[in-house]
Amino acid sequence: MNTIRFLFLIVFPAFFFTGCGTYAPPPATEAPLVFPLESLAVFGFLSSPLPTGEKDGTVRSSLTGSIFVRGSVPSEIPEQLTARLYERLSMRLSLELISPDIARQAFSTVKDSSYDFDDKEIVRKTGESVPAAAVLAGRVFRWQERIGADFSISRPASVAFELALINVADGNVIWKGKFDKTQASLAEDLLDLNTFLKGKGRWMSVEDLAEIGLSELVERLPLAKKE
Repeated sequence: MNTIRFLFLIVFPAFFFTGCGTYAPPPATEAPLVFPLESLAVFGFLSSPLPTGEKDGTVRSSLTGSIFVRGSVPSEIPEQLTARLYERLSMRLSLELISPDIARQAFSTVKDSSYDFDDKEIVRKTGESVPAAAVLAGRVFRWQERIGADFSISRPASVAFELALINVADGNVIWKGKFDKTQASLAEDLLDLNTFLKGKGRWMSVEDLAEIGLSELVERLPLAKKE
């Protein structure tokens, strides 16, 4: 009996750790995919307004198919977020950027003559007319300001928006990213330590929360970054 117990204590741990080894994550040095685009039209954001008389509810994005809980979005927010996005892209990306002003002028012309197009087709046509190899476009679905102060609130900030990188050649979405977050205390969400640290342990305004989201999406874009 002692011999069997001895073998079990040696063989079982070896088997266990060997089996776990097959689930090791890929090495951190693995290179991410980067699309070799020469030009990008930065269309930026539009809002996804609630129909008149309708309360907040779930909506599916016509650009990406992602699901969001939609809320009210002040009319000036998409333009403000677009300006911040373009500024960040100008600092980070090494390819030719076409400004939101130029992209939106082209969008207005395409939309006026193409009411039957879905969102992706309108965006593709916009990129085609600029011209650009791809278009970066998105929507803002929710923009809820906190009620309270830095360290005491009755309602936290909440924001939801997305970006889609659309290939002008075929209209396919070659990358999509979203930021959908309602700030929670560290005690409520132990897995979201990253947001807690970025917020320096305080309750953030919706603008501060959105800045974190923009930074994350720009860093995740599969496009060549400046050295």
